[in-house]
Amino acid sequence: HNQQATSKTKKHNQTQPNIQRPLIVPHRTRVPVMHSSISLIFVLIPVFIAGAQGQYKQRAPLNNRRHESTIRNIIQPRFTRDDPLKSGNHTSNVAVIVSSSRYWFNYRHVTNALSIYQLLKRGGISDDNIILMLADDIPCNMRNPFRGKIFSRGANGGIGDDLMEGVEIDYSGTDVTVDAFLRVLLGRNLPGEGETNGLHRRSLPKMDENTNVMVLLTGHGGDNFFKFQDGEELMSNDIASVFSQMYAMKRYKEILFISDTCQAFTMADEIKVPNVYSVGSSLKDQNSYASHSDPQVGQSVIDRYSKVIKDFVDDAVTMTSTSKTDAMSSSLDSATVAVMERFNLHDALVRIPMTHGELGANSKVGHTDSLCSRKMNQVPLSDFFAAPLEERERQMKQRQHAASASLWMNESNFTSSEQEFVVEQECVLPEATITDSPVKEEIRDGMSVFDLKFIAAAIGLVLFMNMVSRKW
Repeated sequence: HNQQATSKTKKHNQTQPNIQRPLIVPHRTRVPVMHSSISLIFVLIPVFIAGAQGQYKQRAPLNNRRHESTIRNIIQPRFTRDDPLKSGNHTSNVAVIVSSSRYWFNYRHVTNALSIYQLLKRGGISDDNIILMLADDIPCNMRNPFRGKIFSRGANGGIGDDLMEGVEIDYSGTDVTVDAFLRVLLGRNLPGEGETNGLHRRSLPKMDENTNVMVLLTGHGGDNFFKFQDGEELMSNDIASVFSQMYAMKRYKEILFISDTCQAFTMADEIKVPNVYSVGSSLKDQNSYASHSDPQVGQSVIDRYSKVIKDFVDDAVTMTSTSKTDAMSSSLDSATVAVMERFNLHDALVRIPMTHGELGANSKVGHTDSLCSRKMNQVPLSDFFAAPLEERERQMKQRQHAASASLWMNESNFTSSEQEFVVEQECVLPEATITDSPVKEEIRDGMSVFDLKFIAAAIGLVLFMNMVSRKW
């Protein structure tokens, strides 16, 4: 049956004339540009919205994803080990932080100092025991688009982590000198300084043979010198001399000396007294580099060495804390102290910056503990970055007492005192810079690529261009 059907089909095809069907060509070939563009836009809208929500509401939990494995290998096992790092049994902590550079382009040196300052405050060290010396008022600089604020991780339209929150500056402007720095370490007051009446009312912290002292220098420097405001220099023999005098006067138990500048480690060349841990962000003939710039600020916002120290501590707190912790808190934070107690000086200040800091191809961290009774890998970071246990317990009791007192005290009292504090911290703007135009203020604050207004404008532009190209 199949063979008969096949033969009939062949005969039928042979009898049909050879008719060539015409090729149908459309009058105009159109590519569905509009439809494809609209589909693409509808695909991209959720992506942009998700990015905007992640940018403003759900920030990345870690500042550097590469820190995660290192934190797990170093920090977390020490929560269960039998022989944790032991404190040196000091009774008080004092810190002297110096940012000696002036001018707007040295923005990053101020953030270096304030980043370490904020870690100390979270460690429970009070402002009475921290001497902060900033040579220039960068937050109130006329070029700063976010007046009164300073950021180390990006302005983010002015809502980033402001390092100026809760800051108390002891020396600023022309008061930041080599002489003032040396007098602070030696406890030599100017006439009237530290008293109730007098021209100078700064109270210098008390230091004795049971005080751990942390000294940080950040700015510009070179081989065996550190510049103060481009007008004078602190030499390495000055550092050696003041430490020798402090040793003779019994003004310290241990000293942690950190310098973040070019050829930084040369500042420790002549130190010959015991129990001084010296760390420099670069060696002789090496540079210390900036980390990154922020387009809204227009400057490099922090140096690489200071950035990796604070980022790593913050990431360790994020990973190990069981409760929500404010990384920018300017008061005692128990989660931060717990990390510092299990993080030794060598890991925090030498190994981690060398591993994760990307300091530069020719830059290495210098360190020495040759004249110290303990090695750096035996000293917890909390010995210099956190208050002693007794001081922390006292602060916790005061916090609990203040919380219970707020239940019956008048709420208006807190409101008035808070307003007064804010007024003191505000920058005084010249009349020429004050504007009532809301449009100018919006431009001044900057616009992110994840801003919903930006997304709407971009979608409208794409639709308009497709309509014009179609008609054209």
